[in-house]
Amino acid sequence: MCLRDTGVHFRTVNARHFCHGFFSIGVFIAFAVLSPAQVPSAQDAPQNQTMQWRRIAGTTINAGLAGPATGPVTAIWYAPGASGLFVRTGSGRIFETGDFIHWRLNTNTAAQRANTGPGSTVTLPETGAKVQVAGTRIYAAGASNLYASDDNGRTWLNLTGYNDRSVIGPGFNALAVSPSDPQEIVTANRFGVWRSLDGGLSWHGLNEDLPNLAVRKLIGRRIVELADGTVMDDNAGAWTPVTATDPEVALRARLAGTLHADLSAAAQAGLVVYAGTSGGQLLVSRDNGATWNEAAHVAEAGIARIWVDAERPDAALAAAGSRLFRTVNGGLFWDEVTGELPPGTIHGIAADRAAGVVYLATDGGVFAGNLSLNDAGAAAANWISIARDLPAAPAWDVALSQDNTVTIALDGYGVFESPAPYRARNVRIVSGADLTDRAAAPGSLISVMGASVRMVRNQGLSYPVLAASDQSSQLQVPFEASPGTFSLALEGVNDRWTVPLTVKETAPAIFVDGDGSPLLLDAASGLVVDPKVAVFAGSTVQILATGLGKVTPEWPTGVPAPLDAPPAVTASVAAFLDGRQVEVTRAVLAPGYVGYYVVEFRIPAIVNRGANEFRIVMNGEESNRVKLYLEPNLPVQ
Repeated sequence: MCLRDTGVHFRTVNARHFCHGFFSIGVFIAFAVLSPAQVPSAQDAPQNQTMQWRRIAGTTINAGLAGPATGPVTAIWYAPGASGLFVRTGSGRIFETGDFIHWRLNTNTAAQRANTGPGSTVTLPETGAKVQVAGTRIYAAGASNLYASDDNGRTWLNLTGYNDRSVIGPGFNALAVSPSDPQEIVTANRFGVWRSLDGGLSWHGLNEDLPNLAVRKLIGRRIVELADGTVMDDNAGAWTPVTATDPEVALRARLAGTLHADLSAAAQAGLVVYAGTSGGQLLVSRDNGATWNEAAHVAEAGIARIWVDAERPDAALAAAGSRLFRTVNGGLFWDEVTGELPPGTIHGIAADRAAGVVYLATDGGVFAGNLSLNDAGAAAANWISIARDLPAAPAWDVALSQDNTVTIALDGYGVFESPAPYRARNVRIVSGADLTDRAAAPGSLISVMGASVRMVRNQGLSYPVLAASDQSSQLQVPFEASPGTFSLALEGVNDRWTVPLTVKETAPAIFVDGDGSPLLLDAASGLVVDPKVAVFAGSTVQILATGLGKVTPEWPTGVPAPLDAPPAVTASVAAFLDGRQVEVTRAVLAPGYVGYYVVEFRIPAIVNRGANEFRIVMNGEESNRVKLYLEPNLPVQ
C-alpha cells in the first residue's frame, strides 16, 4: 500500500485523526492499486493515449536572493514609450511583458541593444562594465554588481552589493532604463530579470512567470542538473541547490583514466559498462571497465546519451546527433532504429524493454514509440509526440520510473510528469511501501504490477489478496513464509502467471507518498504530520513501514492488527538519522491495519536544521531512505 496522489481509494472513519494516542488508529484503509487510467493498455499504441502532465516545482530557483531566480537572461530592453519590456533568455527565445508580472513568447521581435555611453567617463567601477546614461545619472553593469554615478563616473555607488555579494546574483549581461523614468531600471544576469523603481535602492524579481529554467538533465526522482552544472532538488515545491553529483559524470571520470578517450556518454548495469566518445564510437566492458571490446564507430556526431536495461544489460540504446542506435547482444552489433523520427538532436532516452516502449527527448519535443529491445531484426519505431499538450520547446531529458511515470525536462518550462501512456506487459512484484523492486519479509505488503489476481499460492501457503484493480493487485506475505527465493503462482480470472519473489527474515521499507515523503504520525496527538512541516528536536514520532517480519505474539495473516496491545516486532529495529542512531521506543503492528507496522522513535535533543536522511536497519537489511525536516528548538507555547 502506498498513499499516492492518483488512483488511491480511501475508506476512513476519522480522516483528521489517523490515530488517537497510540492504540486507537481506527478504521483507515488505503489501497495502493493503480487505476486503469494510470496504466493504459500496451496493446494501444502510445499515440492513442492522453497524457496527464503535471509540472513539478515551477520554473524558479530558491537561490537566497532578493526574490525567486531563474536561468540566464542575455538581453533586455524597453518597448517604445516604456509600454512593455522584452528579454532574450539563454535559449535565445524572446519574451515580453506589459504588466511586469506575466510573460508571453514573442516570435516577431528581434533583440535590440540599449543605448550606451558616455565615452568620457573617468573610471569604470569594474573592468568591462556596460554603461548606460539616464539624464544626469550613469548606470553601470559589471560582472559582479550594478553601480550608479551622479558625477559622470568619477565616483560610483554599488546598488546591489551586500556582505561581499550581489543581492540579486552576479553575472550581469544587460541593463535597461525606462524611457519615461530614469529611476526605473531593469537588469539581466545569470539568475534572471530584476527591476528597481527607486534607482537601485531596492529590487524585486520578474522571474516567477518567465519560462527560463535551464534544466539539462534528470539525475534522480525530482533532482535535476542545470545548464551551468548546478544540481537542484525539489524541496517543498521549489528548486533548491543541493550538493550532489551526476552519476554519469562520476562514471565517465572513472573510465577516462583507463580508456584515454574523450568520453561524452556512459551507462552501467551490473558489471556491464557502455561508453561513447565525442567521435561517435561505442565501447563495451563486461568486467566493470577493466577490459574493453573493440570500439564500434556508428556515427560522425558524438554519442550524447546511452541507456542500458538494468535487468538485461545486453539491451542498450545510444543517441548520436539525430540518430538512434540499438544493441541486443551487448554491443557486438549496433543497428540504427531512428526510423521516421522528426529532425532534431536527441538529448535523452528512456525505455521499458519488457513493454517494448522507448521515449526520446529531442529538439522537437518528446516522442514515444514501440520498439523491440529483444530482437535485432525488429523494425524501427513509429514515433509519436507525447508532448502535444505542453509548450513547444526542446526537450532535454526524459526518464521512466518504476511506477510507470514519465518525467521530462522542457527547455525553459521546467519539469513535467505523467503516467506512462502504456500498460507494462510484464507482471512483476514490487514493495507495497514505495513500489520498488526489493525483497519481502513475512507479513510484508507487496504489489503485483500488470495483473489483476484473485489467488496466489506458493509451497502450500496462500497469499491473501487484499485489493485488486484491472492491472495491479495488493497481497500480504504470510507470516509463516520461510526465507528464500520462490516462484509465486498467480491466478486471475482468465490468466495465470509465475513471478519470482525473494523473502528474507526482515526487509524493512518505509511508506512514502507520490513525492517520496514518508508517512509520519505525531506520537502525542496521533495526527498525520505534513511532510512540509518540520519535526522538532526532542519529539517522539511514528513512521509507517512494512517488511519488519514476524511478531510476538503470533498474528494471523490477512487480519487487521488489534486496536489494543498490537503484537510487537520480534527482530531488533535500528533507526538512523543522518547516519546517527536514534532511540526506537517501540515497533509493533499498526492497529487496524494489515501488513503495516508502526516504528516509534525519538528525535534527538540536538539536530541539524533542515532535511535529514532517515532509514531503518534490521539484520543488516536497510530500508529506503527518506527525508525528515527538523527544527532544533521546540515551539514556544
